[in-house]
Amino acid sequence: MRKSTLRTLGATVGVLAAAATVLTGCSSTGSGDNASAGSGGKVTLSFVNWDGGMQAVVDEWNKANPNIQVKLTKPSGTGYTLYNKLITNNKAGTNPDVTEVEYQALPALIANNVVIPIDKYVGDLSGDFSKSDLSQVQFEGKTYGVPQNVCPMVFFYRKDIWDSLGLKAPTTWDEYAADAAKIHAADPKKYIGNFTAADPGWFAGLAQQAGANWWTTSGSDKWTVAINDAPSKKVADFWGGLISKGVVSPEPNWSAQWNTDMNNGTLVGWVGAQWGPNQLPSIAKDTAGKWVAAALPAWTAGDDTVGIWGGETESVTTNSKHPAEAAKFVKWMNSSKDGVSSLITNVQVFPASIPNQSLPQLQTPPPFMSNQPDYNALMATAAKGVRTFDIWGPNANVTFDSYSNSFAAALQNKTQLSAALDKMQTDTVTDMKKIGFKVTG
Repeated sequence: MRKSTLRTLGATVGVLAAAATVLTGCSSTGSGDNASAGSGGKVTLSFVNWDGGMQAVVDEWNKANPNIQVKLTKPSGTGYTLYNKLITNNKAGTNPDVTEVEYQALPALIANNVVIPIDKYVGDLSGDFSKSDLSQVQFEGKTYGVPQNVCPMVFFYRKDIWDSLGLKAPTTWDEYAADAAKIHAADPKKYIGNFTAADPGWFAGLAQQAGANWWTTSGSDKWTVAINDAPSKKVADFWGGLISKGVVSPEPNWSAQWNTDMNNGTLVGWVGAQWGPNQLPSIAKDTAGKWVAAALPAWTAGDDTVGIWGGETESVTTNSKHPAEAAKFVKWMNSSKDGVSSLITNVQVFPASIPNQSLPQLQTPPPFMSNQPDYNALMATAAKGVRTFDIWGPNANVTFDSYSNSFAAALQNKTQLSAALDKMQTDTVTDMKKIGFKVTG
């Protein structure tokens, strides 16, 4: 996940006209299943993706596959701006063969029959990917993409400042809270980190670590929504307590003030994710070589469970007339040695493909973290402990927008953060029922 998308996920709310069914119940196999899967002639696939550096990946594929050429197009908008356009264009039959999709948005595209299962083209993926990563692209036993990256949450901190205070990276959230008090007491201008009301995916990852499961399904058409469950409220109450004590900053990620605070040493830690070093150069440009990543603090000492913040796949659309070729491209890019190597080099992903997490390209840390040669080894270890939701809801965009509004209001009004989860629950359930889903919770 890139920063531009992080900013827009909670802010852009489209009308996702999902049918009243569990996701795969309304999915057709797509027009492509009726097309010749291997005519032997040359085909050209259209591919929509917003990631910088993706053209180089496509060029490598095109050079090695003269009969299956891929034409890359950058969308006019990212995140739900793109997904809403895909839903609108689906009926007109004008969607590309392959589209980039963030994990939390895939259920909406499945429910709206925008993307198709690709199992018969890609085969069994269980040998190359963890169950948690596959759960992001598989619904009711069908596979709608090959996981591209895994983004475990980690803790970044200014080692120079921590060393000056005689501190070590916290291994539990209790230690994090204790360190927050020590840091602020030593210098009232400094904070261990911030709580962000601008990043619903950030909070979702923390809730996953605590054991939350916001959406589950049963039978063929029933959903249970539990956004205000006990694990999620535990996370909210923890951060609410730190805010009330004044030992963490309420400044949201990506704001101009947050950038300044990260750069000048006001913020000496950041609860982030694997892709953090790709963003830090534009956030805290004067601090290169001073940050170190550590495992995310645990709720129980020794527990390596972490959630994710971000991640994406590529899916084959219902409109594709060449689904076999499109799926072949997707599998090459996200699971082959050549494809993943190109993604690492050109797009700076950390691959979900387990065999490719030890590629030579990952032996060198990101430039911003050049002082931590084992950076990618830490990410590989963290990835083993990833826990996600069983499934993302079909209207996660509504949930995310409600997060931004409800938590921002709670911070402004100085009310309990956990109460904001009740508003998220109500907004999500109301919207799902309005669309036509059968919902409990």
